[in-house]
Amino acid sequence: MAKDIVLALGGGGVRGISHLGVVQCLLDNHYEINGIAGTSAGGMFGAPLAAQVPSREILAAVINFFKSPDFRRSSSDSASLVGTNGIEHVLAKFIEGKTFKDLPIKFSVTSVSLKTGEEVIITDGDLIKAVLATIAIPGVFPTRGENALVDGGVLDPIPVGPARALNPSLPVVAVVLHTKPADFSPLQSSAVMIDQIPDAIVDRLTRTRLGKSLRNMNVGVELGSDRLTELNLEISKPDVIVRPIVGHYGTLQKVDPTKLFDEGYRAMEEQLPALAESLSFVNNIKRISKYTKAK
Repeated sequence: MAKDIVLALGGGGVRGISHLGVVQCLLDNHYEINGIAGTSAGGMFGAPLAAQVPSREILAAVINFFKSPDFRRSSSDSASLVGTNGIEHVLAKFIEGKTFKDLPIKFSVTSVSLKTGEEVIITDGDLIKAVLATIAIPGVFPTRGENALVDGGVLDPIPVGPARALNPSLPVVAVVLHTKPADFSPLQSSAVMIDQIPDAIVDRLTRTRLGKSLRNMNVGVELGSDRLTELNLEISKPDVIVRPIVGHYGTLQKVDPTKLFDEGYRAMEEQLPALAESLSFVNNIKRISKYTKAK
């Protein structure tokens, strides 16, 4: 029986490292990834995965990045808290000079235009430029291009529709990154944490009224994003939902990448029975009937 699937990789900053573990688990169980749609971190990790760079090789690059995180800005960047120089350097190792057409696996990323307020699905052109658009967290990273493109997660945290468009006959495995430990309180959420800001300054800021206000604002945004994600999943109905427990990590928090990789692997392993069921004859017929348009 064919074991082809497509992936919808959600956003979540450093939480996206768990995507690598999900993919490794799929490959170890002899699944064939036919397409990848990514939003934000899902697009950043999805691009080298679509280029068939081994997930553990990407993990090694992430581990090396966290030894000295680089969020410097370029002089030409639009207004933003930090820049993407370090991220671009890591991406270049895997996809510099590549376009979507160069990829052995179908790939797309989502972004949002601040000019039009509409979602933009990118399926061609320069890969690195597309990734920088999908990870452009508003206010944190620079906007991209004439249309002021920002993070696709603003409107569509899990790109199930774009994933299904890559091959409507195949099951969509959606990877959701906001699941938190059972005993976790939203007030434990950290604001966007950037390693280059000294701990003393961060600690001082979090003790001020402004710092507490920013934390509360972040909690509110996070809760809204979580609810939007769940509503989108109810509407888009992916065949399998994978939920690594990584939602308690801050967007740009310094982490142990191996822990997130392992959690992604565990979460996917837990859903292997559901994935096998989605590939049954009956479910294949239902999916083809519902999503494949006659030409």
